[in-house]
Amino acid sequence: MPTLTDEIKAFIVTGLAQYDTPAEVAAAVKANFGVEVSRQQVHSYDPAGSQPPTQRWRDLYAATRRAFLQDAAEIAIAQKAFRLRILDRMLHRVLGQNARLTAALLEQAAKECGGIYERRAPSVLMLPAALQHALPAALPVALPPGPDDRLGTSAEVSGRLDRCLPAPHQPPQPGQAGDEQRE
Repeated sequence: MPTLTDEIKAFIVTGLAQYDTPAEVAAAVKANFGVEVSRQQVHSYDPAGSQPPTQRWRDLYAATRRAFLQDAAEIAIAQKAFRLRILDRMLHRVLGQNARLTAALLEQAAKECGGIYERRAPSVLMLPAALQHALPAALPVALPPGPDDRLGTSAEVSGRLDRCLPAPHQPPQPGQAGDEQRE
């Protein structure tokens, strides 16, 4: 195990604080300093490890991580509006030429707009007792969160569901069409 200078140690701590893996940091040390270090040696400078480094390196790690996370908010691709603008440019470039790529870009934009990448639980609709028989018990009914997440009164919910659900099957009554015997 080679003896590392403070410059190399600071480089290792900075790399780990920026979410680089120990293997990536070891490769970067070899490329930048010409010194071969193992992944285990790099990992020994991770404050979350079983034997944390000295306070000096833990402080550098904390400061670098804090600055890295703050800078991540300023990176353009981290912003939804930027990603949508790039998707829009790509879509206009391939529109009418490549149907498969067009569909993939439209799907990606829909996911971005629909909030699929955001951390939030979907709203789950609780059915009134009168309608619970209409759906199988294992079938969850989820609604996308609305601007105020209010579902309305149970009568309003029942009315909306009645328009969406098929009418329950009822056997024909005696004397109705279809009950006649055919000869």
